[in-house]
Amino acid sequence: MRGKITVFLGCFLALIHLYGQSRVTIEITSSLETKTLSSILITVEKDAFFEKFSNQLEKDLNNSGWLDIKSTAFKTKLNINSEMEGAFRENVRLLIVCGVKEKLEIEVYETFEKSLIFEFKTDIEKSPIDLAHTVCDEIIYRLTGKPGIAKSKILYMTRAKDIYTIMMADYDGSNATQIFSAEYIINYPRWFPSMDKVLFLSYRKTFPSLDLLDLKTRQIETFLAEPGLNACASFFRNQPMAAVVLSKSGNPDIYLVDLKGKIIRRITEKKGINASPSVSPDGQNIAFISDRDGNTRLWVVNPSGLNVKKVDIPSNYITSPCWSPDGKYLAYAVRYGTEMFIEIYDWNTGKRKLLTNGISWSDAPCWAPDSRHLIFTRQDKYQNSIWTIDIHNLKMKKIADNAWSGCWALR
Repeated sequence: MRGKITVFLGCFLALIHLYGQSRVTIEITSSLETKTLSSILITVEKDAFFEKFSNQLEKDLNNSGWLDIKSTAFKTKLNINSEMEGAFRENVRLLIVCGVKEKLEIEVYETFEKSLIFEFKTDIEKSPIDLAHTVCDEIIYRLTGKPGIAKSKILYMTRAKDIYTIMMADYDGSNATQIFSAEYIINYPRWFPSMDKVLFLSYRKTFPSLDLLDLKTRQIETFLAEPGLNACASFFRNQPMAAVVLSKSGNPDIYLVDLKGKIIRRITEKKGINASPSVSPDGQNIAFISDRDGNTRLWVVNPSGLNVKKVDIPSNYITSPCWSPDGKYLAYAVRYGTEMFIEIYDWNTGKRKLLTNGISWSDAPCWAPDSRHLIFTRQDKYQNSIWTIDIHNLKMKKIADNAWSGCWALR
C-alpha cells in the first residue's frame, strides 16, 4: 500500500508513507522548532529491565529534537482505538506502542487519522539502554529519513595536571570512559573511517604528527609524520582518502593522502596559511581556512585543487569549518567584534544563522549524524566545556566540563 498522510505538527507536518509501512518521511514545512507531541505505551509487565528501557527511550526521543513525549505508561491490555481517541483529545499526535512476543515489536500510530504509520521488530538486547537507543534511532529514521543520534558516540579531550586524555562517551555525555592518556600533548581526536581507530594530533615525537589509536588493542601507530606540521585530517566518505594539513613545503598547505598516510597530491599552494580542511559528504568540495587575502576567511576548493572560491561571510576571522552530513550546511567558528560564535551557512541559499550568543567564547563545531545537532567547545571564564546544540530550536546541553575538541561519530 502506498499512501500519503498529512497531519499538523504545530503548524504543518506531512508524513509520506512509502513502500507499504517500511518507510515514513516527516517533512516539516513551517517550523523545525516545533516538536511533535507523542506518547509511549509499553504493553508488558513492568519490571526493572523495561522500566530502564522506557525511561531511556523517552529521554532519547526527547533529545532527538523531533518529538516531545507527553507521557509513558505500562498497559498489559489496551484497545488501540480507545488509546488513539484519548491521545487525540490531549493533542498527542503520535502514539508509540512497544510490546513483546518473540521480539520487541514497535507500532507507531498517527492519532488524528487513527492509522498505523509503520511497525517493526527488533531483537531484545541484553542492555535496556542499548535497546532503547536502537528503537529510538529506528523510529527517528522512519519518521524523518535522517539518522538518529541515540546510538552514536562522541570523542573529546580533557586534561588533569600534565596528563592529556581522549574520552569516549554516549551521545548525551553519559558512560564517559578514558580511551587513551599521555604525558605529552595530544588533541583533536577524530574517528577513522573504519570506526575501529581514532586519529589524533600527537607530540609523541619532536614535531606534531598524526597518530592512530587502535580501539581494540590500544596500540599506537603513526599515520603521518612528514617534516614540520601534520594536522587537521578530514576523511572522504566515498573514497579511501583524507585531506590533511602539512607544512613540509614551508607553509601550511592542504594535501590529499590515502588511508595508509601516503601523499596523493597537494591541492593548495598560496602563500600564508591554508588549514582546517573539511570534505563535503559527496567529496566534491573541500572547505578550508586561508589568510591568502590578508584575513582568515573561509574558502572552498575541489579535490583537484581547482575552482577555488571564497565564501561570502562578513568577518575577518573564521575557523574550524565542518560540513553537515547531509551536505546542506557549513558550520564554523566566526568572530564578530571581540567575541567568537558558532554559525552555520546554508550552502544552497547563502543564508547564515548564528547559533550561540556572546556570553561565552565558542569554537570547534562538529556535526552529529542527523545534521541537526552540533557539538562544540565553549569557554567561559577561561574554563573549557563541551556542549551540544540543536540548530533549529537552539537548545543547548552540556556534555562535559574541563573538555574541548569534541567530535561526533558519523558512520
